[in-house]
Amino acid sequence: MTQNRGIGTFLPVMNGKQQLQALQADFGDMPVGEVFSILQFLNESEFFSRLSPISLLVKISDVAQIPVDLDTRLPVARLKLCVPETHASDKEIQLRLKHFSSLGVAVLLDDFNASCDPAWEGARHLAVDCHAAIPAQVKPWLGRLHTGIHLAKNLSSAVMQEQADEAGFKWFAGDYAFNPPASNKAADASARTRLLKLLGLVARDAESRELEELFKQDTTLSFMLFKLVSSAAFAQAVRVSSFGQAINLLGRRQLQRWLQLLLYARQHDNGGGLNPLMPRAAFRASLMEAICHKQGGNKDQLDCAFMVGMFSLLDKLFGNPLAEVLQPLNLHTDVLDALLHKSGQLGKCLDLVERADRAYAHFDMTLLGETGLKPDEYYDCVISAYAWVNQVCQDM
Repeated sequence: MTQNRGIGTFLPVMNGKQQLQALQADFGDMPVGEVFSILQFLNESEFFSRLSPISLLVKISDVAQIPVDLDTRLPVARLKLCVPETHASDKEIQLRLKHFSSLGVAVLLDDFNASCDPAWEGARHLAVDCHAAIPAQVKPWLGRLHTGIHLAKNLSSAVMQEQADEAGFKWFAGDYAFNPPASNKAADASARTRLLKLLGLVARDAESRELEELFKQDTTLSFMLFKLVSSAAFAQAVRVSSFGQAINLLGRRQLQRWLQLLLYARQHDNGGGLNPLMPRAAFRASLMEAICHKQGGNKDQLDCAFMVGMFSLLDKLFGNPLAEVLQPLNLHTDVLDALLHKSGQLGKCLDLVERADRAYAHFDMTLLGETGLKPDEYYDCVISAYAWVNQVCQDM
């Protein structure tokens, strides 16, 4: 593995229930040949097997540079090419697109403007820039190509994501999770109080009896506990008959982590879907932990790194300053400094992690060097993090 491998970023692509469906690769203006070299490395690093059945979306402006034997290099059923509509009008390019489609590669006509028929008559899937608004003229095309995978990208708010869902899009990408509607922030103050208190009890290793009493006060929280213990991720062979048994089977460390996740899961009402913030917080937490592991962190350091990533979005969740939200938790100074000031080694890692699922232009190679990670190691951490997000989306 070369140590000078280029770096790309990977934006999560979700469905209407906010479950991970694909990753949108962003390699900036990297040459197509280098992009496919990285994709082949990722395949050799078990990217596709570890993230099954997640797809990978790759934007390609120069289709002529894509290897014609793509099916011998990559698992084409999991690969989706995003080709700008302006590029797809060329007849030679259309022949190549037809060839790749025949191999089983899905082609999304990217930046589709719907002012006229698609530039390529073979187009079945559309990707539309929805940063400013959902283009009204796009909706009829979504209906005509109703069997396709249609991506609304660059969504800037939860309101925009809901509008895109109503318009008929099936996949969603952008920063909309970080801009939730005001009505969903701190929607259940009593549930928040119980969860924060539970986290405090777990942190000080309180007796199971104290934890049980809080669980018994919240029907939904109790249901989530038993659902988690019964999930495929834990594959328990015994039937759970009490709160104490469920807590013991799960273990304090896992209980603490899933309570952190539940802070996000409990705060959103979107017809049974996940809170969009939850997968983003899960990614940050898991990536922080994976980086810490590469750095040789011990168990306590891994837990701190995970917590920093998970708690870094609580201000977005509750609509209050982060310092205020964190105040009841009595966190370690290193954790607080990382969260509030981006200081210390944890703070540097958090700065890197916050850029990891953003557009390529926001990625800082200097930060990667400061964390001591080589590009190949960083990719391995990203794969691990998204694998856990995928599991979370299935279990919650």
